[in-house]
Amino acid sequence: MKVEEALYFFRKNKNLKQKDILTYTDTSVYSRIENGKKFLKFSELRDILTRLSVPLAEFSEYLDDDLEQKQFRTLLKKYKSNVHDPHMKKELLDYYHTLTFSEAMTIEHMSNYVVIKTLLSSRWNEISPLKQSELDTIFNLLHVKEYFFQYDYALLSHTIFLFDRSKIDVLTKKALPVKNMNLRNTATKEFIKNMINNLITTLLRKREYELSTYYLTLAASQLDSVNDLSYKVVLDYLQNLTQYLSTGDKQYKTNIFESVDYLNKVGEHNLAVSIKTEVESILLNNDTVPIFIQANL
Repeated sequence: MKVEEALYFFRKNKNLKQKDILTYTDTSVYSRIENGKKFLKFSELRDILTRLSVPLAEFSEYLDDDLEQKQFRTLLKKYKSNVHDPHMKKELLDYYHTLTFSEAMTIEHMSNYVVIKTLLSSRWNEISPLKQSELDTIFNLLHVKEYFFQYDYALLSHTIFLFDRSKIDVLTKKALPVKNMNLRNTATKEFIKNMINNLITTLLRKREYELSTYYLTLAASQLDSVNDLSYKVVLDYLQNLTQYLSTGDKQYKTNIFESVDYLNKVGEHNLAVSIKTEVESILLNNDTVPIFIQANL
């Protein structure tokens, strides 16, 4: 929906009249907003949503851009639950073919394009891997940013393992420590968690144990700002994995699989499977196994 369509949708479903919304001004003001004939100020949107008793986060879910992202994430989840379903494959391919990579595409669409490429290019002949020119474009887009928003972290989490060491350093120093972590929403924190996971496992595959420890310390310094059990468990397992690989102390390996067991007990089965898969591939030095991208949104 467009903004004005969403406003109409909520007002009608709450059985309110236009005159009931912005009661401090003429009814025609709100009427013009709902008809798309007046520029909507943020202060007005805030007042309208307060009157409708609708949180901004919920309202945004009904807007076109957010709905498309929700549909895409739902499609990915359905595919992961049944990777052999030909209908899911067709839907994903149909969506993929609507995307044309360019500097001008939105960062949301660029992120979706990259997810499909990194997740499926090794499985489906219809999808080719990311080109070096595309990676260069992504790097140039991200490395000039002073502040990373949700889809900046999404894009980085899906590509960090494809860059060389120097570019990893440049982008990670932009992304960590996370600015205003306490203000980030759940989806953004999920992408941040995935980015940290993919960053550290990439460094561990390269045997960059000191650098891995350095970035884990940065990430752990913000734990007080994150009320997310899975985020804390991911950091804990990564710290244990780093210590095990650098010292050989088997207690750290035991700690890792205790974390996996704990996640299964609390119902975080997908995260438990992804950690177990990643750890086993690293311990076996299996470079043919791609970084396991968690997409639990």
